[in-house]
Amino acid sequence: MKRKLITLSSIVVMSFASLVGCSSSQKNYDPDNFLINGTEDNPYRIVKDPVTIKIFAPHSAGNPNYSELEMFNYLSEITGLNFEFTTPDTSAYTNQRTGAWSTDSTIPDLFLFNNPVSELVEYAEKKYDAYVPFNDNNYSYSVNGNQVNVGNIIDNYMPNYKQGLETNFGVDKQKGDAIKTATLSDGYMYSTLSVKDVARDLTFKMFINQKWIDNINREFGGYKGKLLPNADEIKTIEEYLNVLRAFKELDANLNDDANDEIPVTSKSLEYLRNFILASYGYVSSGAEIENDNSKYTYVPYQEAYRKYLQVARTMWNEGLMDVSTFSNKTDNQMAQNGVKNRLGSFPAAAAYLIVGYDYEEDYITFGPLTSSYYTGTPLQWGFGYFKPDGATIPQKSVYVREVARLLDIMYSDLGTQLISYGVENKNWTWDNDEHTSWTFNVPSTWTGNQEQYRATITPNVGSASALYWSSNFVEKMNDKIIDSLNKMSQRYLPYLKNPEPSEIKMNAEEYSKITTIKAALDPQLEFLEASYIRGDNNRDPFDDNSYNDFINTLKGYNVDELMKCYNDSLARYKGQ
Repeated sequence: MKRKLITLSSIVVMSFASLVGCSSSQKNYDPDNFLINGTEDNPYRIVKDPVTIKIFAPHSAGNPNYSELEMFNYLSEITGLNFEFTTPDTSAYTNQRTGAWSTDSTIPDLFLFNNPVSELVEYAEKKYDAYVPFNDNNYSYSVNGNQVNVGNIIDNYMPNYKQGLETNFGVDKQKGDAIKTATLSDGYMYSTLSVKDVARDLTFKMFINQKWIDNINREFGGYKGKLLPNADEIKTIEEYLNVLRAFKELDANLNDDANDEIPVTSKSLEYLRNFILASYGYVSSGAEIENDNSKYTYVPYQEAYRKYLQVARTMWNEGLMDVSTFSNKTDNQMAQNGVKNRLGSFPAAAAYLIVGYDYEEDYITFGPLTSSYYTGTPLQWGFGYFKPDGATIPQKSVYVREVARLLDIMYSDLGTQLISYGVENKNWTWDNDEHTSWTFNVPSTWTGNQEQYRATITPNVGSASALYWSSNFVEKMNDKIIDSLNKMSQRYLPYLKNPEPSEIKMNAEEYSKITTIKAALDPQLEFLEASYIRGDNNRDPFDDNSYNDFINTLKGYNVDELMKCYNDSLARYKGQ
């Protein structure tokens, strides 16, 4: 968890007044220029005469300048708002976000996407009055000596967002509570939510080559006298290991070379560890809330984590795991073998990203799995439906109402369409009057893939940023591969577990401690994990003495203090 805060030196430089509402010397503002309900011809119009809104937002390398994106150009056209962007890339985001507070001229009107909850909590606790509370019934500010009475932003200017909160955005509250996620301990909401309910984006997917299974069963009569289970029939980690061994020992791809198959690969164990761990009762490799919500547990201290290391070590020793697993950093690196029909299994967002379109249909999702050790309900790491990081409005902005209406549009049906695939009848078209499906209009002259084209439309590509990534629109896309991926992702929904529920928040001191501890602990854990899987320096998860060294090493990194932070926050949450 990265902590993105104004530094102490910055706070010293800035006076308290610089973080509160605007003064008349900062901007000329005409409150009568605001249109609360748009116009008769255009309900989306926000201002009578154009004004410029300064937006600070993260930028992905795959996107052009945000001023060139179809989404923002269309929003500008219908609202009357002009946009001025500051868009640091991810590596520079934290420093530039901190620097944005340094002077009046650099403070934006809107921080869009990636608003760290640790920052919101600290500013609220220390009463910096940095951000506008969306649910303050009495909020107002002064401009040029005139009082602008805003009131409750959600009630007064955000009907779409309000309806979403009231209906929990259609999500079962047992899976996530929108209002609790958005609300801090002082009762206020300083950020809107980022919401997603598209099945394929709620977790990772684990793929396996069903065609290889069919080949082995048909051409070799199975493995060691038994037919291999189909992907849907693989229920335990032990069964999965047996399939991988078959991939390794037999000519699964039928190219007359029984030695070129790679049974399983991943990017530096990303998601592969989570898939294996889940078969032993946990979905993450850090602090995780127990299945009964009784407490947080540090997973590497548990026997389940040792079981995971033992399975991974077995995969490594038997040549089942790709030797490039620890050096793979990108999908493209995995794809070098995928496009050659050499991969048996892997975690990925979509199979075609790894194996290309020629082999995409050979792979289907499977899992989650259990094991002889864990026989409970299957578990799958869930990324969560709600996060309190969507959008914030600095109190220095005079355009609070204007930005609120802009944000509300982004939570509307129109907004979910724009952030996903752009403008109706231009970038995409409904296939029928019933609006049951739509087609993405990629120009015939476009030489890249459709995601590269989508990157010219929306900031969602690369960063995955969206205020509302809605299944009601996204899952209606008329595309054979995407439709198949949506259906294959449905299998995971009943089993999703968020290891750190967004409803439960730390206080500022705890966030600070967690950040400091994890900065040292996590790299050490990653190093030890790789060492015990590969057997570096004779490290062995099967050997008790060797594994005791693993545990004792981690104990030197303040794990107990880390878990106290988590469990203290849970106790406060339960006491609310």
